[in-house]
Amino acid sequence: MNGEKKWEFLINGDHRLLRPFSESQRNSYFDISGGIDHWHDCMNDDFRLSSVYFESEDDEELVWQIGYEMVSLFNGISLILDKSLRKIELESLNHQGRSVSKVNKVHVMSVLGEPSKLNKYCIEQEFQKLCKSDIRLLMLYLATEREDVYLLLKYFDLVHDWVNYYKILESIEAFSKFSGINITVDKKRRSAFTNTANNYQFSGIHSRHGFKQTIQNNKTPSLSLNEAHDFIAEIAKEYLNNVANEVLSDRSKKAFQLPN
Repeated sequence: MNGEKKWEFLINGDHRLLRPFSESQRNSYFDISGGIDHWHDCMNDDFRLSSVYFESEDDEELVWQIGYEMVSLFNGISLILDKSLRKIELESLNHQGRSVSKVNKVHVMSVLGEPSKLNKYCIEQEFQKLCKSDIRLLMLYLATEREDVYLLLKYFDLVHDWVNYYKILESIEAFSKFSGINITVDKKRRSAFTNTANNYQFSGIHSRHGFKQTIQNNKTPSLSLNEAHDFIAEIAKEYLNNVANEVLSDRSKKAFQLPN
């Protein structure tokens, strides 16, 4: 993205993540810049986020909502890869250098779709560029077009508890049946997961089963919440890998693999 940016967010987050993005090749979808004090010729913590999705808009409240949405998707894929990662947050918004008042996030679930400022050729060029960049950016791109990828990233941005993990598992299994994209779910680990998620004795008030089931002798192995995350994230990675490979195959690209 060249030239002066119409809209630009100041963002906070893990600098170990933000700095490599700020030093990488520019892109139109989720472009992180900054981290350098040119006046003093040294690094700083001033990181900025711009996007072609902002540049099409004139309504500052809508830009805030798009910013929240894109950061949510980015955080979702980041947390699939590393559950301990600090989330990116929007601190402030500038419109052509002028500070814009912050607004509260509105909870809306809907894919962003194709950016109106890019034609089909430019979108394809951005896709090819993102295929060669950080995995998070490719997944964010797919989430702007595919509802299954979108929902998975959104779910992982939610609170990591038994309710949401169960929701993610059921969603992936439903997506797999609908899309025909295969996943491999270890039956023993799934049984241990559902046993814990459904049993108040292990997961507390978030469990689905009540008093009678709790007092019964339960001999099925259980999982910790961290183990549950790893189990669900592993299935999510496989599904997302297969989605990406299908898309890349359609566009005659090489195989894709999320890192372990």
